[in-house]
Amino acid sequence: MFAALYWMNAVLTVVALMLWLLAGQLTGRLRKARTLGRLRRGSWAALAATLLALLPTVVTAALIGGALASYGTVVMADRLYVQFPMILAALAVVLVKGLPGLWRSARIGGDPAEPVPVERARAVTGPWLVVPVQINSVVTAISCYLWWISPPLGSTALVWWWAVLLVAVLALVVRQRRRRDALASASKGEPRLVSVMRIAAAVLALSVTVGGGLIWSAERSRLPAHHSANGHGDYDLGGGTDAPRTTTGHTTTGRTTTGQTTTSQMTSGHRHGAHAPAAASGTSVDSLTEQDLSGPVRRFELTARTARIRLDSGRTIDAWTFNGSSPGPELRVRQGELVEVTLTNTDIKAGVTLHWHGYDVPNAADGAAGVTQDAVAPGDRMTYRFRARDAGTYWYHSHQQSDEQVRRGLYGALIVEPAPVKGADIAVLYREWGSDTVPGGARVFGTADGLRRQRVSPGTPVRLRLVNTANDPVDLTLVGSPFRVAAIDGGELHGPGEIRGKTLPLAAGGRYDLTFTMPAHPVELRPAGTGGPTLVLSPDGRGRAPAQTAKGAKGVFDPASYGTPATTPFGPDTCYDRHFTLNIDSSFGFFDGKPAMRYRINGQVFPDIPNMLVREGETIKMTFINRSYEHHPMHLHGHHVQVLARNGRQVTGTPWRVDSLNVAPGETYEVAFKADNPGMWMDHCHNLFHAKVGMMLHLVYAGVTTPYESGTATPNQPE
Repeated sequence: MFAALYWMNAVLTVVALMLWLLAGQLTGRLRKARTLGRLRRGSWAALAATLLALLPTVVTAALIGGALASYGTVVMADRLYVQFPMILAALAVVLVKGLPGLWRSARIGGDPAEPVPVERARAVTGPWLVVPVQINSVVTAISCYLWWISPPLGSTALVWWWAVLLVAVLALVVRQRRRRDALASASKGEPRLVSVMRIAAAVLALSVTVGGGLIWSAERSRLPAHHSANGHGDYDLGGGTDAPRTTTGHTTTGRTTTGQTTTSQMTSGHRHGAHAPAAASGTSVDSLTEQDLSGPVRRFELTARTARIRLDSGRTIDAWTFNGSSPGPELRVRQGELVEVTLTNTDIKAGVTLHWHGYDVPNAADGAAGVTQDAVAPGDRMTYRFRARDAGTYWYHSHQQSDEQVRRGLYGALIVEPAPVKGADIAVLYREWGSDTVPGGARVFGTADGLRRQRVSPGTPVRLRLVNTANDPVDLTLVGSPFRVAAIDGGELHGPGEIRGKTLPLAAGGRYDLTFTMPAHPVELRPAGTGGPTLVLSPDGRGRAPAQTAKGAKGVFDPASYGTPATTPFGPDTCYDRHFTLNIDSSFGFFDGKPAMRYRINGQVFPDIPNMLVREGETIKMTFINRSYEHHPMHLHGHHVQVLARNGRQVTGTPWRVDSLNVAPGETYEVAFKADNPGMWMDHCHNLFHAKVGMMLHLVYAGVTTPYESGTATPNQPE
């Protein structure tokens, strides 16, 4: 609904702008009417255009008001303090002054051929008639810019846009007064050549200003040749968007939300085009490795290479693979084992890495190119080690040019079993292949782009491990049996209840474990709606699931109210050491020198988003506010967060811990975690294209440094 309101407002604003420009032009030309007949016709035209322009503007104001009532001032803050009051003020002025003036002018009596009296000409040229109409053009133009180009954020933007409106009002008033006063001098008007020259000069000045601004913006947006996560601008010390910030290279004191004072020595950083400095003294990410190397070791070899894979339908894909398959090999280990994975790159030219999505590995094993390692070049290899301490469903993928490399097939499942598997334990990786890879595109479970069957005996305990490797959330359904959501993002739930027929919305990067006992008839897993892959489990390997019955519960699965409560480290009364607020939105503009839709956090895009600074052992609260029209699955490396509240309402069910949290349009979330895994950790949208175009920052532990760098002149591009 929020996305629909967003686009309705954006489109209505464009329509209103065109109508207000027409109304302003017609109203401004009334001064040129030489006869009463022409004045009446011009006034009726201006009145009609103004009334037409009022319609989309009033609807826009009503929609913003409705959104304010539905989603609150937190989500709508960027509209509440600029667009909404501007629109209301401009509408009030035109209703009180503009429309009555045009009505009186349109109904003036007299012979149509009679010249317009000077007093009447001065009245239709005066500021109180013309400016109320034209100022709506200015307000709508500002609103159009804020919908389509750059939403306002922060007090500076608020002051800036109100200053722009004030200057525009003053300029229009001064111009109309000059035009009105010129009538008193009985001037015949300036020569046509002079008028043309004035217009040409104005067009030239505007072109130079706009063109110069575009060139400056494009150049300023270019990504740095070298960039270090050791510091790139200010640091956010954790107090929301108004928190004290430190300047890199200085020792700064910032006050946390608990009232304690922290002092942090920051490392020096650089801006666009400058070379990264050597890492400052401190704990290097290279030293944050697995320390316990005892006990049994589970070893795997993964080779990244190009290969042609075949879907179940027979369609083939030129993919990037691990060991010649996509998804790559399923890595199953036992809880407590030491995992050792050796990655070899055969022919992926840009290099590859392995990131263990959702698994809280030591920082050195995180696989973030340019942050915790260099990308593994063709012909090279690297070994990752970590202890499988946490059972659950996870996955791995390359975090070098991840938007492209995951999309082309470099991903697979990581399953950590708490004990020997009993029954059927099946990992299902959902994927969306684009039409640039396979004609017409394809939605798949693994390599199944249609119907896939698997035989399971009745009475067998079944665990389906669902993994969404796509960029967007997916709605899945399981029909044919009641089931429980036993785990989310690897964490077992407390007191999960039985579910029948509900849709399961799964975040990009997220995982659900579903458990049920196999009935004597088929059970089907498939995306909601029509089309897409279908997994059929049946006793004999044949048949289809029975149709849904009226007795089955409908609706959508909601983790916020599912299961039963349990004791957690965080709650409404917890006093947090730091609180970070991340306002997420999107805007048109330039990114790396090219026009693009940019995805922003607190009004900035990477690498200009301040790093979030924490200390080991602190309790951290984060608030996500999605003011955009798209879903943003926020993924923090190295940590799981506990969801405290959604849209201001506390979570009432089982403790809800995630590493991939889908923040839908118009939603707000409050989450908490303990800073117990030192390092430099990426925090980004797991719609990997959004991360590629700006929506990425770092969580940095004080005193941790990295010797690696990313940038256009380096082999490392994590997104």
